[in-house]
Amino acid sequence: MKFVPKQLGESAEASSGHEHWKEKVKNVVIIVVGMTLVYLLLGAVAEFMVTRISEETEAQLFQSMEFPETGNPPKEFAKAEEVFNRLLEGPGLRPLPYKLRYMATPEPNAFAAPGGTVMVTQGLLDATTNTTALAFVLGHELGHHQHRHTLKGIGRKAVFSIALALVFGGSDGGIVSKAVDLAEKGHSRNAEREADDFGFRLSHSVYGNADGYMEFFQHIHDKYHGRHETWLNFAHTHPPTTERLEHLKALQAELKQ
Repeated sequence: MKFVPKQLGESAEASSGHEHWKEKVKNVVIIVVGMTLVYLLLGAVAEFMVTRISEETEAQLFQSMEFPETGNPPKEFAKAEEVFNRLLEGPGLRPLPYKLRYMATPEPNAFAAPGGTVMVTQGLLDATTNTTALAFVLGHELGHHQHRHTLKGIGRKAVFSIALALVFGGSDGGIVSKAVDLAEKGHSRNAEREADDFGFRLSHSVYGNADGYMEFFQHIHDKYHGRHETWLNFAHTHPPTTERLEHLKALQAELKQ
């Protein structure tokens, strides 16, 4: 009698100690989904905690925050302060002790620091000669304060740092840490879009028009266009300038109706 071995099919790999490729894919999907859920849960916890911080507490926590020495601000800064103070009269701003500060760096930049501070650079003052363009940029930074973007970022970073330390000990978490960093850049891009929207609407409500609001981003677009490929935008903390310009133009058309 001739013996005919039975075909084991997919079970052959399992019996040989090799994991089938379908099982590998399944395990990877489970790990990715699990990590995503944990990330979302920790992020939600961090943001919930931050939104419970009052304006008074935020101001007290960061009132002693140190900033780099900048020397005497130029005359252009006085104009920026005038625009900034006018924006503070706009509707619905959080009651923070807002303050505008100057940095003598040549790169055009502005950023919001916790507690109500907005920093502007010499490069920004040079690049925004149009009053309403400057108003939009400053309104954008006030939008970060309005939506607590800086505080939320600090909160998420603290929670994730604690979680990574508990899970990986002294290690930086390797690929997990890098994945969290990329996800946080996604948060940053969304925050920039929110701040754009808030700053545009605030500036429009104060100045009554949208003339010159795109000047700054058009300047940046013309100067740096083509330096970053679209497929790399996921790795950046800001949306592509072209995308931001398109959104602002659509918002401009909406507000003119």
